Amino acid sequence: MKTRQCIITLLTDFGTEDGYVGAMKGVLLNSIPDVSIVDITHNIQPFNYRQAAFSLMNYAFYFPAGTIHLALVDPGVGTGRDCLILKTSDYYFIGPNNGIFSYILHTTGYRAFRIRTELFGSKVSPTFHGRDIFAPAAVRILKGESPDKFSQPLEHLTSFYESFDDLEDDEYRLKVIHVDHFGNLIVNFTLSDWKTLGSPPDVRAQINHSFIYGIKRTFAEAAVDQLLLTWDSRGFLQLAQNCGNAARTLNMKAGDHIVLKVSHSREKEP
Repeated sequence: MKTRQCIITLLTDFGTEDGYVGAMKGVLLNSIPDVSIVDITHNIQPFNYRQAAFSLMNYAFYFPAGTIHLALVDPGVGTGRDCLILKTSDYYFIGPNNGIFSYILHTTGYRAFRIRTELFGSKVSPTFHGRDIFAPAAVRILKGESPDKFSQPLEHLTSFYESFDDLEDDEYRLKVIHVDHFGNLIVNFTLSDWKTLGSPPDVRAQINHSFIYGIKRTFAEAAVDQLLLTWDSRGFLQLAQNCGNAARTLNMKAGDHIVLKVSHSREKEP
């Protein structure tokens, strides 16, 4: 791992009105007064670790080497789920082993550790591991302690990552994996996937009995309120509405499906 800076990011579903985030910051600052704490968001939908996983992927790799990413959306807190540390070439990721690191696991190499929670004292709250386990684990790493000292290797990692379904006759079933703030429906099909298919010039998304033709470079290439396909900033295909909300217009949500049809000969939009 490269030279580490004292930076910790926080991604939670805690909100800001109850002081839970403040408690974690207090633990961090009390141990390392000069640590830089970056609030990504505390407004993840309660218990929605899938939303948190997508958000984490969007920002994690833009931070300086040595950053520790604390990602805490943890409906299983206090149960038998593992407390997890991932060590990559440049970062540490700390949080529950519940799928919140699904995209990280798919994106980069790593070593995984299960935190030995019994080493964190008898006063650990069964409902607030963020304050009593995850934040202290981050402190120990920032102070130069190896995860081997308070954790052990972990092989079974929970992941909900799934690729699209290959149907037949150049048809693929895609799943909506995220709905962003603007109502864009982001699906599990990437620019890399498109290139693997030979960059077919004719791409059509079928929703019920309607089609959306072609992949636009920008939102503004479509008329106002028109639905379109485009690549998001991470290279995922998204179904959007120019100056509108595609999720609301189509009454779609994460987990829903669309069918993508491709052809290597360009067809005109009717």
